[in-house]
Amino acid sequence: MLEYRDFTVKFESVVFQGINMTINRKGIVLGPNGSGKTTIIKATCGLMPYKGYIYVNGMEVRKIRNYLGLSTNLVEVYSIGRKVKDIVYIFEEIKNLDGDMFRRLLEEARLFDQVINKPLYKLSAGQSSIVRLALALSTNPKVALIDEPFENLDPARRLIIARWLKEYFEEGFVTTHELDLLKEFKDWDSYILINGKIYGPIPVTDLIEASVVEGDVENSILTIEIQEGKTLSFVKNAQIGARLTNLGSIDRIYGVM
Repeated sequence: MLEYRDFTVKFESVVFQGINMTINRKGIVLGPNGSGKTTIIKATCGLMPYKGYIYVNGMEVRKIRNYLGLSTNLVEVYSIGRKVKDIVYIFEEIKNLDGDMFRRLLEEARLFDQVINKPLYKLSAGQSSIVRLALALSTNPKVALIDEPFENLDPARRLIIARWLKEYFEEGFVTTHELDLLKEFKDWDSYILINGKIYGPIPVTDLIEASVVEGDVENSILTIEIQEGKTLSFVKNAQIGARLTNLGSIDRIYGVM
């Protein structure tokens, strides 16, 4: 289980202020580019400072030591070895990575022979994304925090990645700004991250059926503040507004106004 209590991150300005949220199963976090999706993952992995509290299975992140149950696909985690095969070897030693599983996943994505002897930084963006996800999932994590796993991938591989995400970890969340694959995660909860606030959980099945309508609409499943004094409502089976899944990307939500 992931718990955020009075979670606050500040750079030159406040990114998040006093977030309170609990995630006790798989969730998908939707947010425009630059909304702070990666920031939440970095803070949860202990890679950046924050105020408040983050608990991973009851342990506050600042106090966690030698915990193997959390994995992520963030590139910072995998700068430990030169070539992909070196990273696999190191993580087999320090995090019980299943090398056979890693190979099986990459062979399914038709990438193993292309990438295993190359440095991670020399892979294409799509190759790097798949390799880092396979590394994260091959440690058999209880909790996974996966950042934008569908970017730069062709449709066939996006479906492969969606299946991996459904099968190979128990709790945590996946961040994305893309909406077309929501239908693959109907049993999950969803959260919307925008303007420093997190809204949810909303069942993905409800979100798929929702249209986005300007203003505060009665009987909406969710109303969010898009900018000061301006709101958008998510309404199931509405005859007005823009169907959320037709937007393609959550970035286009601003165009509804």
